[in-house]
Amino acid sequence: MTTFTIIWLVLPFFVGFSIYLLPQVDRLLALAVTLVSVAYAATLFLQPAPLELSLLDSLGVTVIADDLSGYFILTNALVTAAVVLYCWDSGKTAFFYTQAIILHGSVNAAFICGDFISLYVALEVIGISAALLIAYSRSNRSLWVALRYLFVSNTAMLFYLVGVVLVYQSQGSFALAEFENASAEAKALIVLGLVVKGGIFVSGLWLPLTHAEAESPVSAILSGVVVKAGVFPLVRLALTVEAFDPLAAGWEPLRPFLGWPMPWCKPTPNGS
Repeated sequence: MTTFTIIWLVLPFFVGFSIYLLPQVDRLLALAVTLVSVAYAATLFLQPAPLELSLLDSLGVTVIADDLSGYFILTNALVTAAVVLYCWDSGKTAFFYTQAIILHGSVNAAFICGDFISLYVALEVIGISAALLIAYSRSNRSLWVALRYLFVSNTAMLFYLVGVVLVYQSQGSFALAEFENASAEAKALIVLGLVVKGGIFVSGLWLPLTHAEAESPVSAILSGVVVKAGVFPLVRLALTVEAFDPLAAGWEPLRPFLGWPMPWCKPTPNGS
């Protein structure tokens, strides 16, 4: 399972850049990557225990793949596959499919990150790929909207990164579990960055006009999976640290279906 995880994680980026070398099969390669993601999500549902892979133990950099990740990965795969099929006869260039698959891969990465710093890298790649897709038509207006989206996204990630640095400074680790013992300033900055990235807070600065200006398949990707990449870490935190008990309570009815609590989730005072 570990080998499959690494291959699945790297494959979209390898295929994305390979599309330029094989533009005649760009659609087939893009569709194949989404099918691999479907297979990986199905594997997560069937595995007896969640996968936790430590990459840098001293820094808390880990990969967490469980049923919760599987649902989001499956959604990402289905949305991207639908976009590829929708654009099959539209004459989209290799550039479009390259960015779509790189975006697909970076969103997948965000769904299995178990630490703050690798999540930051994934969210930044998501922002760049999404901006390039928004500007795909290369009209003056689309370029302006894409730059505005990139500005808001990078500003949100700047707040998030400062919060991550504060967490590491006080705890010596980037692990999500360290959020509970972080300072109030670090918690506020991290949550602020994620809610802006997920279109929950100050969404009027970028979300309505971005969806209106972007092409239909791009808008589907933005609303279907990109904003979820900002929301997913909040859900993961809600199931990992006690500081998010009120939010975690909202997910309580889903525990029997998703197999929670997970081994790495800290028990709450009532034992849940």
